[in-house]
Amino acid sequence: MRLGCNTVLFSAQDLPGALTRIAWCGFKEVELAAIPGMCEHVAPGRDDVARIKQQLEEAGIQAVAMEAAMNLTNPTSIPRFIAALRFAAKLGIEVVNTGNGGKSDDPAAEKAIHDAIRQIAPHAQKLGVMIGVKAHVNQAIYNTASALRALDAVGDVPGWGINYDASHLYRVGDDMVQAVEQLGTRIVSVHIRDTLERVIPIGPPPTQIPGRGSIDLKGVLAAFQRIAYKGPINLEVIGAGKLEDWQVTAIAAETRGYLHHLMQTLVA
Repeated sequence: MRLGCNTVLFSAQDLPGALTRIAWCGFKEVELAAIPGMCEHVAPGRDDVARIKQQLEEAGIQAVAMEAAMNLTNPTSIPRFIAALRFAAKLGIEVVNTGNGGKSDDPAAEKAIHDAIRQIAPHAQKLGVMIGVKAHVNQAIYNTASALRALDAVGDVPGWGINYDASHLYRVGDDMVQAVEQLGTRIVSVHIRDTLERVIPIGPPPTQIPGRGSIDLKGVLAAFQRIAYKGPINLEVIGAGKLEDWQVTAIAAETRGYLHHLMQTLVA
């Protein structure tokens, strides 16, 4: 299994600084944060692709994903997301991840998300990029059931799938291992972190470090092995912007060591 790191963890650094630290901690793959208001290491439509490619090459790390979180129930998000897809394709990125927006258990919001996916997924397919729609707490697609409803409603439209994040499913009371088995091959990307309690919003960065919380991450990884998942698995720890640089680097290093060990154990 593959293991990378989302640059949102290093939101206090510029992109070269984030890439250098992620590579130093042993990661070979990276997810680029393009999240206005939280962490915008790359800005589709404004950044120079050649410059970013050079920074990745200098760090010796490969960009496999981009997080461009948007509210897809808002029609103004559609052209911005398509622009993000074009930007990602130029970088050779496999998958662009996003939340979905809307309210949980709201049929109108779910329908709006399904309609948005139908609009943007064909663009992704033409560009050779996948869209990973996260089952996100407090949003229209927020648990396994609503993710399955979306897959059923949108039908066989290619170019998209589910971004699986056990920390979100855990906090809404789902069986995270069962979710992997139910979503199966429609999982196109994975965000991985831990959480100590079923709290919303998620707890502080130390409780998100894999192995320090309550999630059965070994069971989750074993489930990915059973479904022969081959896509990216990226650490996504949020809220670390005010930590000291050494603390943030320690989070990345500890995570890489812990998850790499779990993955090696499963292979053995």
